[in-house]
Amino acid sequence: MIPVNYHHLYYFWIIAKTGRIGAASRKLYLAQPTLSLQMKQLEQSLGNRLFDRNRKGVKLTPEGRIAFDYCERIFSQGAELVAALQPDQAHKPAIMRLGVAGSISRHVVLQILEYTHKINRHIRISILGGPFDNLREQLEKHRLDLVVSNTDFSSQMGVEFRSRLAGAIPIYFMAIPSLKARVAHFPSDLSQIPILLMAPENPARKDVDLFLCRHKISASVATEIEDSELIRFLALRGQGVATMDALTAREDIKSRRLMRLHRKDVGIKQNVWFVCGRHPKPNPMLRRIIQGLMEKFTIRV
Repeated sequence: MIPVNYHHLYYFWIIAKTGRIGAASRKLYLAQPTLSLQMKQLEQSLGNRLFDRNRKGVKLTPEGRIAFDYCERIFSQGAELVAALQPDQAHKPAIMRLGVAGSISRHVVLQILEYTHKINRHIRISILGGPFDNLREQLEKHRLDLVVSNTDFSSQMGVEFRSRLAGAIPIYFMAIPSLKARVAHFPSDLSQIPILLMAPENPARKDVDLFLCRHKISASVATEIEDSELIRFLALRGQGVATMDALTAREDIKSRRLMRLHRKDVGIKQNVWFVCGRHPKPNPMLRRIIQGLMEKFTIRV
């Protein structure tokens, strides 16, 4: 027997999304006292307080955040279940669930969105970020349709999963102008300045380490970060020389907020992989888009 009332879970989900019990009650056509009572019953059945209430509305507790994340999956998959069992899927709105690793530039994501909306501008796209292991697990459970990663992990997941190298983006050593002025000789002067590096798990990081080793650079590592945008943010604050992909750095290079420390490419690239699995019963439009991404789409650098 399931001890949770799914109507109560749905009401909780709507309250969390609106941020106010009053707004949720109007959307659900329920009186506020009734809704408040049902939320108390839900909290009692789960054994945890889900909301902190204040004058501005409601705020999720840590336990409430966990419950909300589950509700997001439960009710989005419920909608997909109904759509999947409909006899005519051709006219159903498609939903593409995209997982994106933190190391992937937002410009790659924008190019994917642009490509997708050229095929069908009505498609709904849900983007999930997070740790690599979580994205892989979500893909394996068919909670994601496609994962964009710097690693090809399809061989670890079985024959129903496939991958494609969508592009390879050059990696630059970048710094604000005042730090660049301290690098008269590249790369030897890198030993005198803190360096912002990608996380050790990033395949491109291994190539950066080999480059530094080959040139006998004893680097002073300031931080190791997987998130490409956070590396960019710290570089703009002058925290050190950053190893960044060309797409993440493109706008800052144009505006001269960041400058390359070298004219020629150093031979280091960030690979971008698409990994997908077989959907049990895909929407025809979603199938067309995934097929295009896995066969035709190429990242523009």
